[in-house]
Amino acid sequence: MKWIVRIVMALAVLALAAAAAFKISVARAPQPIAAEALPPPPPVEGENGLAGAERSAFYHLSEGGEIYPLDWLLALEVETGTRNGRPEVRPFLDNIERYGLLSDPKGPANPYGLPVGVSSAPSKISGLEMIGLNCSACHVGQIQYQGRAYRLDGGPNMALVNSFLQDLVIETQRTVMKPARLARFWQRVKDVRTARQASDPDDAQMEGAWEKMTRALGQNRSLLLARVDAMRNIPTLAKSLGISTPEGYGRLDAFGIGRDELFGGIGANSLPADAPVSFPHIWGMELTGWLQWGANTNSVMERNIGQALGVGAVFDPRTFVSSVRVDNLHQLETHAYKLTAPQWPAFFPAIDPTKAAAGRTLFMKYCAGCHETWQSDGQLRIYRLFSLQEVGTDPLTAINWEKVVEEADGSVKPFPYAALQLIKRVKEVAYREKGLDQQTIDQWENRNLRPGDRWSPTFRAPLLDSEKWGDTKGRRVYRSKTLVGIWSTAPYLHNGSVPTIYDLLLPAAQRPVTFTLGQREYDPVKLGYQSDSSKYTLPPGLKPSLFDTRMTGNWNTGHEWSFYPNLDDDMRYQIIEFLKTFNTDSQYANPPTAEAPLPRRGSQ
Repeated sequence: MKWIVRIVMALAVLALAAAAAFKISVARAPQPIAAEALPPPPPVEGENGLAGAERSAFYHLSEGGEIYPLDWLLALEVETGTRNGRPEVRPFLDNIERYGLLSDPKGPANPYGLPVGVSSAPSKISGLEMIGLNCSACHVGQIQYQGRAYRLDGGPNMALVNSFLQDLVIETQRTVMKPARLARFWQRVKDVRTARQASDPDDAQMEGAWEKMTRALGQNRSLLLARVDAMRNIPTLAKSLGISTPEGYGRLDAFGIGRDELFGGIGANSLPADAPVSFPHIWGMELTGWLQWGANTNSVMERNIGQALGVGAVFDPRTFVSSVRVDNLHQLETHAYKLTAPQWPAFFPAIDPTKAAAGRTLFMKYCAGCHETWQSDGQLRIYRLFSLQEVGTDPLTAINWEKVVEEADGSVKPFPYAALQLIKRVKEVAYREKGLDQQTIDQWENRNLRPGDRWSPTFRAPLLDSEKWGDTKGRRVYRSKTLVGIWSTAPYLHNGSVPTIYDLLLPAAQRPVTFTLGQREYDPVKLGYQSDSSKYTLPPGLKPSLFDTRMTGNWNTGHEWSFYPNLDDDMRYQIIEFLKTFNTDSQYANPPTAEAPLPRRGSQ
């Protein structure tokens, strides 16, 4: 997101310096022709905890991201070709599904029809309305079956976030480089602003917008300088991304990107983002003790501030003043706690109750001991942790999290400790700016469930410092968690290296070596995305990404326990049938509070 700033600033300069010339160019430029209309996405069905205004707020509340001006996004177009000497264009936001993002109709909380997970709010730097991303861009999913779409609030999305941002930059660069196209762009920006003011006469954004931005830039100079400082690492970051493991649809190396966002401008901190992970589902997080794929943080607010900084919020490293909106982060967290596991859709093939009952027996025998076993700390659940050797899955996410970074003062620390120190300062300044009292802070940090005497907010390095905590002794880092609703969260394992539940129940050597991602057509037999291309149609412009399990960070090994040789296909499909019904903890009558014996991994 750092490189977007360069384009934004360049356009701002052009707008202020050459407005008169563009007015002349507008009159002379050939008028574009609208590209052929695209078929609309299927209407959305399904709810799992959120509806109405709460759902809209979850989709569009700003976390403080300041990626790109709203008016520019609404005005930006893509040239798809020429017809009779005139450019053929369509709005950039048309067919947003090509990036794995989900369209969302206009409404009170989304007046401009922004995609799910894209927010808009006045910039703290400039005062102009800016877009950002929030948690729902990655944590609201959708599956489709025979022409019908089922929304999964809190489920993993097939988002290709970095491609969306990169193409935003590319189309802006193309706009800048062609005078006629740039002239049309500024005319569309003016039209967008006129339409916005007509719909909301009190919108102060529309009155002297550029003058307001210039004035605000002077008032918020420190944050602007923070943006400029961040740009210094752009060449290193671009080189890093060029040699990184491709993310593909539905994955992101948040830690690798976070390392660059927070410390990339210092020393040799920039490294390849070579450990992408699958977006996890987030229902049940309120009572989950240790968060993220690795059990490396217990903090609600620190974790969310880190996410906000990773998706476009900015901060001044000298004063720690930031654009992070801690009030909205609390509200988004509150909405997330209302999410429930989805029900098997009624328009999917019916569940076989006899097979599901047999599958429940197998699940209790083989799976529940790890996934439905937790220790309790009050109401929180401390799920079982496994060492890298025990579970055998790709180790790179855990290893990369703990690599050291150099700080501005020259000290060297493991990334989690350096990041925690920085993020806590951002949080403290944000709290002071909001004038929060201790009671409100305790509420926003869920101190009723996470009391400070036992759950002081922390990021931890469970490999390096495993002996400091009882649950990580023996270098246990990867956690299991309940499989409630797991049928809807493909692909599987923390790095998304196994496409279906059926494949996960096979020995590692029999799992697919490569498969494609990007399609949303569901496979109700194997529980995952359909791999047979004859059974699905892709949105125009969407090119599936190839997942290659032989690449760094993409191993599909592990989760191959001692009972695997006992499974045959009938048993696998019985377990699958039960998982279709497993959508509430009440189906598991007496969750154990002591750990069951750990099954050994099978030979590989």
